[in-house]
Amino acid sequence: MRTLFIMLALAATAAADTRVTVVTIDDQIGSPTVYLVRRSLQQARAEHSSLVIFEINTPGGRVDSALDIANLIDQSEIPEKDRVPTAAYVKCGNYGGAQSAGALISIACGRIVMEPSASIGSAQPVQSDGIMASEKIISWVSAQFRGWAEKKGFPPLIAMGMVDPDLEIREVEVDGAPKLIDGITFAQMEQSGGKVKVLRQVKARGKLLNLTATEARNLGISSATVESMEKAYAVLGANPGTVVRISRSWSETFVGPALLAAGCFGLVFFGHYLVGLADSTEIIMFLLGATLLVVECMTPGFGIVGASGILLIIASLVLSLQNFIIPSNPYQWNSLTGNFLTLTASTGAAVLVFASVLRFLPNTPLFGKLVLKAELAPAEAHAATVLIGRPGVALTPLRPSGKVEVDGMTVDVVAEEGFIEAGRKVTIVKADGPSVVVRLI
Repeated sequence: MRTLFIMLALAATAAADTRVTVVTIDDQIGSPTVYLVRRSLQQARAEHSSLVIFEINTPGGRVDSALDIANLIDQSEIPEKDRVPTAAYVKCGNYGGAQSAGALISIACGRIVMEPSASIGSAQPVQSDGIMASEKIISWVSAQFRGWAEKKGFPPLIAMGMVDPDLEIREVEVDGAPKLIDGITFAQMEQSGGKVKVLRQVKARGKLLNLTATEARNLGISSATVESMEKAYAVLGANPGTVVRISRSWSETFVGPALLAAGCFGLVFFGHYLVGLADSTEIIMFLLGATLLVVECMTPGFGIVGASGILLIIASLVLSLQNFIIPSNPYQWNSLTGNFLTLTASTGAAVLVFASVLRFLPNTPLFGKLVLKAELAPAEAHAATVLIGRPGVALTPLRPSGKVEVDGMTVDVVAEEGFIEAGRKVTIVKADGPSVVVRLI
């Protein structure tokens, strides 16, 4: 009996020591998110966490950043002594769930659970003005989704359907078992004379997949629908004694704007050098500070390296404004104080302006066309409706899909009726989600 009590006590102690790391991803996917994920996985490994759960609520973001994150997650699960399993918990929140790049990150985790009101999908790449990306880019992004889905055991066609609007997906019955097939395979099966029993059409041509929690579970993307993180623990087989929550640190948010500010200040610094106010000491301090900022970007930690770099850059710029290093009289002390306050205010203003530009400028009608977003965005973000009524010329034959030039832009379109030869004049009559429909003039 005593031995049994000891074993139960040891088991209870082991359960209490179980550690789960929860990483919050609740904004645009970009370089700061990569730093966050890298730091979180390193910390989870160092603290011997039994599971890392990514709590995802994002509108999407950069494709390259999402792929970097997917690779980091995949590397963390290599079967080694310090292996860190991962899972995704998709929440509804402000963005409705895991949209676009968030869907790829969720798939890379290998296990997905969702809130009842959350959704996942809508990953077609578009430009900042809402025009669809080229067929080449769509094909490449679709292949990335397919590859990660295959690797993690998800239905590849479902993942591809989140990216490619032209992909048709049906669920059919083959030898008494349900199977997902694309439109081309379905047509081939019909032409061969075989009887194909269609259970349902999962995705029609011209639409993107954005799955509700129930749909995601039925199609094999999500393993469960739960109302809270506590229930997600149980579904994922975790019984945490300790939960460590990690979110984006100030340095991961600030280092990007700080690098641009450092570049702008570098131009000012170079001007000071030309007029003789800066010498080799200030140059060395500035370059060392910039180097520390780069190191902080490559190996983000707790901000000590980045903060040291910022301080060195500010110190070098202050010294470049004066002809002394250590003040020796009241005038020089006043001059030092004034220079420091001026540069500190300038740095803060530059960071705030840069952050505002990143947040608002790409969405304005005037400047939005000047920015090409390398990001995945939901189909609802399209602004193709502004093209309705405009004339264009078919660059390729429309059978029924192809390319049309409208106001100097190349747009992927679908002909309303029949075949249209290249070079014929058309007009845009409808923008239905990601599909732009044209009619022969």
